[in-house]
Amino acid sequence: MLALLAPPTLAAAQPRGAAPAQPRLTKPPKVLKFVAADYPPSERKPGAPPSVEVVLRLSISERGEVGDVEVVESRGPAFDAAAVAAARGFVFDPAEIDGVRAKIRILYRYAFTLKDEIPTTATFAGTVTDRKTKKALPGVTVALDTGVQAVTDGEGHFAFEGVAPGARTVTLSGERLTPLRTEETFAAGKKLEALYEIDLGAPPGAGAPPGDDLEIVVSAPTLERRAVSTEIRGDEAKRLPGTQGDVLKVVESMPGVARSAAGSGQLIVWGASPEDTRVYVDGVLVPRLYHDGGLRSILATELVDTVELAPGAYGAAYGRGLGGIVLVKTKRWDEDRVRSSVGVDLYDASGSLRLPVTKKLRVEAALRRSHVDTLLGAFAKNDIEEYFPTPHYLDGQSRVSYDLGKDERLSLTGLYGSDRTSRNAPSIDPLFSRSETKRTSFYRIYATYERTVDGAQVQVVPSFGVDHRELDQRFGEVPTQVTADASRYATRASFRSRVHRLLTLSAGLDAEVASTTLERSGSITTPAREGDVRVFGAPPRDRLNRDTWGVTTVGLAPYAELDLALLGGTMHVVPGLRFDPTFVSVSRKTPVEGDTPSVGAFREDAALEPRLAVRFDPTPRLGIKAAYARVRQPAMPEDLSAVFGNPSLGAATGDHFLVSVSARLFAKTTLETTAFGLLSDGLAARSPSQAPLLAEALVGVGQGRAYGMQAMLRQELARGFFGWVSYSIVRSERRDAPGAAYRLSDYDQSHVLTALGSYDLGRGFEVGARVRFATGFPRTPVVGTVTDTRRDAAEPLFGAKNTERIPAFFQVDLRVSKRFPLPRGELETYLEVQNVTNRSNPEELVYSRDYRTRSTLSGFPILPVFGLRWNL
Repeated sequence: MLALLAPPTLAAAQPRGAAPAQPRLTKPPKVLKFVAADYPPSERKPGAPPSVEVVLRLSISERGEVGDVEVVESRGPAFDAAAVAAARGFVFDPAEIDGVRAKIRILYRYAFTLKDEIPTTATFAGTVTDRKTKKALPGVTVALDTGVQAVTDGEGHFAFEGVAPGARTVTLSGERLTPLRTEETFAAGKKLEALYEIDLGAPPGAGAPPGDDLEIVVSAPTLERRAVSTEIRGDEAKRLPGTQGDVLKVVESMPGVARSAAGSGQLIVWGASPEDTRVYVDGVLVPRLYHDGGLRSILATELVDTVELAPGAYGAAYGRGLGGIVLVKTKRWDEDRVRSSVGVDLYDASGSLRLPVTKKLRVEAALRRSHVDTLLGAFAKNDIEEYFPTPHYLDGQSRVSYDLGKDERLSLTGLYGSDRTSRNAPSIDPLFSRSETKRTSFYRIYATYERTVDGAQVQVVPSFGVDHRELDQRFGEVPTQVTADASRYATRASFRSRVHRLLTLSAGLDAEVASTTLERSGSITTPAREGDVRVFGAPPRDRLNRDTWGVTTVGLAPYAELDLALLGGTMHVVPGLRFDPTFVSVSRKTPVEGDTPSVGAFREDAALEPRLAVRFDPTPRLGIKAAYARVRQPAMPEDLSAVFGNPSLGAATGDHFLVSVSARLFAKTTLETTAFGLLSDGLAARSPSQAPLLAEALVGVGQGRAYGMQAMLRQELARGFFGWVSYSIVRSERRDAPGAAYRLSDYDQSHVLTALGSYDLGRGFEVGARVRFATGFPRTPVVGTVTDTRRDAAEPLFGAKNTERIPAFFQVDLRVSKRFPLPRGELETYLEVQNVTNRSNPEELVYSRDYRTRSTLSGFPILPVFGLRWNL
């Protein structure tokens, strides 16, 4: 659009001898012919601003023609050149000064808008080669049944744009080549790349060789998503309310994810325990998704390409977890220019740099450090500071990547994260004085080798890392200390190729080795575990013990999947199989007794884990999915203590079932509904005996089940708006022994409703909102008390386990942001207000010391977060 920005500069002259008079603009110029300029293709990149404006100074003649065009406010060479070229073609109804046509100079604002076009066609490209010599074949005619055709160039390449979706017959013809036909299926907005290897006919007079004339090798399509998953692009996620610009924070708003307690940072998916859900960055396992407190993720937003949550029934490439998986994919940076960013808000400060050293060598780095303790100290109430410690966190990432050749790349990446939280709650009664300090840290170093050759995709990711966790807690006279150090070695290798027009093969290896050293002393009931009957903030049991042990776990899992396309590509059947032998070695089979030498324990578990997914698209707008997965999870090293656990614990097993129906209501609006069921067996639970057998404080007899449904109405980015509404109804239950009655799990959250969206108002302004509702977690009621004569203190008597709940949670968050174009880069400012209504949300049930009165612990009040980010 064009806008008059400033008073014009008048070019008319006064007659000689006349008294000076101020010229008056009696008629402004009016555009008669406007020339539209497209948004420059070179600037159409992920994260490109939807609106860019260039200010021009135009000289307009008495005839309405544009003369000189000068750039007053530049937005880069591409935008400037396009705006100037378009402005030169403008034609105006001339301006009039004192009723007479006159020359004039004015300022115009030329706006470029990045239109969100809905793709309706596909792209088809490929190469034709000689099967024997592997040399490119020029001059081969490739024709579609629509009548369009292309001829391969000197390198055997061909390409078609604007191919109508659906099944199409492809014909290849040429000299010494009998016309050959095959069929390809095209999807709107997708690019199909094919490699056709053919046998040429014999030269004139020679006998024709036996065999097929044509072998088709089509590049493997992008890996099919899990049967049910939610994937969000990083460029979109950072604009959503509730994330404060942190891409990975969007996971907590995805369907199937419970709303975790304030300050916990737990990831609870489909009612599974937090430790049952695994997080991968580029296929490398990391110990957590969020820092302590849940305010920030462990990875810089600038490095994130996509984040995907698969809550269950995923493919054979992943395992060793009973819950879901979170897959974070980092960006592949191919630009030849320096990129940097600096950001600060009330939580932390961060910065990133991407530097092209040569055309093939690139370096990236990012760093973030918190200063959130000052913020929470100003806004949080005293009780929440007492029960939820303020986090201090630091994370950094670095990468060196090198292009080895066409479709071949090698990179080396490092990840680091650390947390420290502490709290102190002094009391006039020493028995109720509390203190706690937690320290965690991890780092990962991994190399990634990627290559695409003859349509096959190969990836190898070896990695090494160290995890450290430390807990120092004291409640009155009862101490608890836990230290764990783990060294991790892993290799993930994958191969994917289309072996037939209707069949795609995926195979690989998922290998992990973890060596963990642990030390624990203090109360036998701290840290608490799922199923423990307890009161929040109450003293732990004062039975004390200690143990030091080591655990080595080795997992070597080959896997394979076949993707069989049927019914013209409208149905895909994907059977998979994972063979995951696991070897576990524990340093002590029994507790230390005097000078008795330690005797270790060794266990081998090996089982086949079948997977199956079926997807059927009866129409382009309707999809039906069903999936099953058998999964296994080795015992946690923390549970293999001869004193606090059981060195003989085996792997827990689970079965995932789901059925999903998705409908595309409009071009970019979809509705997906999923029903699911999860069964688990062999879960570690506390021994029901008051005097457990030696080295059997835990027993692997627990069972679990979770079932429910989730629905998601999603609007993809269109006309500046995107967002979704999701609702989950989940029932998560456990029983601590076979034959016992099922009870609610500690992580059951029956109803979770989330609605969020973001809208681009133009001119750099963007607004968004998020509304969340969630029922509270179950708790065990206190029905009476007894007196502990040793401590002269009240002890609670409990009712039926997990038969009451924390009151429901409701919160509204708002976000407003503004982007300012600068001569170098762009400045973004945002204000995000959490809990706009200042609702006092209950986070936990708390009791008085005599357990006669009960109240709730409230979460964060209204919390404004202001931030700045400069991007170059």
